[in-house]
Amino acid sequence: MPEDQAAWVEQLKAGDEEAVRELVRSYGGALVRFLGGMTGGAAEAEDLAQEALIRLLEHAGEFRGESSLKTYLFRIAHNLALNYLASAPRRHEVFPEEMPDRPSAAPPPVKQVEASEDAERLRSALVRLPPQQRAVVILRTWQDLSFKEIATALSLAEGTAKAHYFFALKNMRRLMEATP
Repeated sequence: MPEDQAAWVEQLKAGDEEAVRELVRSYGGALVRFLGGMTGGAAEAEDLAQEALIRLLEHAGEFRGESSLKTYLFRIAHNLALNYLASAPRRHEVFPEEMPDRPSAAPPPVKQVEASEDAERLRSALVRLPPQQRAVVILRTWQDLSFKEIATALSLAEGTAKAHYFFALKNMRRLMEATP
């Protein structure tokens, strides 16, 4: 990612191919993972990530620099995900297997089975959260965004982003306890 965001945005506005390649290298994977968590499907996530990148490029002139380019791009992606979910409410019920678990040293097989079951319960709980809570959890947990960045990306107050996170964790705990 270029050090000078303003210069990078100017290059994107001008259609500089290297700047576009750097945009895809810097944020493409993170976008796909975020959108996979939101939509529940790898193909949908890739399509929406591509659409988000295209929209950013088409509207680069509207970027005012009040936030980072990353949060601006995630705002576009979040809006696309919400539109996708609203157009087909049942599509988001299956959580993608591609959502990466945090890597760690390989545990014994019994622990692997337990961890697999726990991971499935976690995925099941996450996918049942309201979209806004789900987005906050994914951005905070898998994308390591600060609450300020999350608030900017989702057009929320920072306190609202924190509240969504708190209630999401509370709801996930309740959902996981209810699942054997």
